[in-house]
Amino acid sequence: MANPLIVAIPKDTWVKVATGVLTGTIYLKKTSPAQYFQTYRMTTNPAPTDLADAIAVRGEELNIANSALIDVYIYAAGAAGSVRVDL
Repeated sequence: MANPLIVAIPKDTWVKVATGVLTGTIYLKKTSPAQYFQTYRMTTNPAPTDLADAIAVRGEELNIANSALIDVYIYAAGAAGSVRVDL
């Protein structure tokens, strides 16, 4: 992925915004969604299919810090959104 990268997040859909990362920051760009959610999976594990593991993103950014490689997913509830990913 280029750094930084703007990623479109379709309404009510999980989108992988970062692959195999340990650190980084995700900035919420559009305020149209009622809420953004995030979750992660260990790299190579399947993507989320529901909101069972969803964590609401508070504020305008999400800091990534993990000791093992992860894939980060973002969900825009109610309207399409976009994020900027800095790795």
